[in-house]
Amino acid sequence: MSPKLTHRLEYAGFLALCRVARRLGPAGRRRLGERLGRLAWWILPRRRELAAENVRRAFPDWGEPRVQALVRDNLKHLGRVVLEFAAIPSLTLEDVRSLGRLENAELLDAAQARGKGVLLLGGHLGNWEYGSLVMGAHGYAISAIAKRIANPLIDRHVTRLRTHFGGTIIGHRNAVRPVFKALRQGGRVGFLLDQRAVAREGVRSEFFGQPVSTNQGLALLALKSGAPVVFGETERVGDVHVVRFGPCIDPPDGLERGQAVAEFTRRFDAALEAAVRRRPEQWFWVHQRWKLPRELQG
Repeated sequence: MSPKLTHRLEYAGFLALCRVARRLGPAGRRRLGERLGRLAWWILPRRRELAAENVRRAFPDWGEPRVQALVRDNLKHLGRVVLEFAAIPSLTLEDVRSLGRLENAELLDAAQARGKGVLLLGGHLGNWEYGSLVMGAHGYAISAIAKRIANPLIDRHVTRLRTHFGGTIIGHRNAVRPVFKALRQGGRVGFLLDQRAVAREGVRSEFFGQPVSTNQGLALLALKSGAPVVFGETERVGDVHVVRFGPCIDPPDGLERGQAVAEFTRRFDAALEAAVRRRPEQWFWVHQRWKLPRELQG
């Protein structure tokens, strides 16, 4: 089967899912999303076991029943995320405002008042896709760093969904110039930094007490631009998506560049870890976060 035909078939399936999601109300999306999560438990055994392995690694004192319960809840949560994201075109601005709220926005305002733009640190927590939509609906549109999806048809569609209520997407590759331009204009630039970084982009850090490779781009950009870094997380509370800001993460003092980047990045991972510990069922456990590149081992 040719790549173009594969892309078209994948895109057709994606559009069918979007149509179903748009026809359902919030309660229907919740029920179907949780059913998709339960289905994933059975048809994606490798992802299920990867999630369980990650939970055991993060919480070594947990018994196996608790580990498996968390994985089940996590898959149901991720099923809801998929359906909610697919339904974005059916939402109005007022819908998004009622579905989400901001907490500690004054911290973001104070960082913005420094006049250097703001770098927002986040992770795949809650419905992270709704986080940027809620911010945009409340007057805090952001430019988000994102990797391209391999299927270009789906990539274009997803980009339209992500920018439905304002904001822009900055491609992961060659992002430096657009980021600095946005900061000079007083903008807010968001990074999801809880995914494993390849060796050429990563720095050795620590997550749940174990070594990980974390992308060093945010630390480098913050140190060079002087823009403040504010942590932001999205949490599902019932059917409401709460976007919470804080803390503001200060850069280390008195270190040479390489050490400063590593220490700054460790502080980012510490903030992300604390958020995951608060609501572990709402993090993206189905990812090889702890697979350390060979170049960063030892």
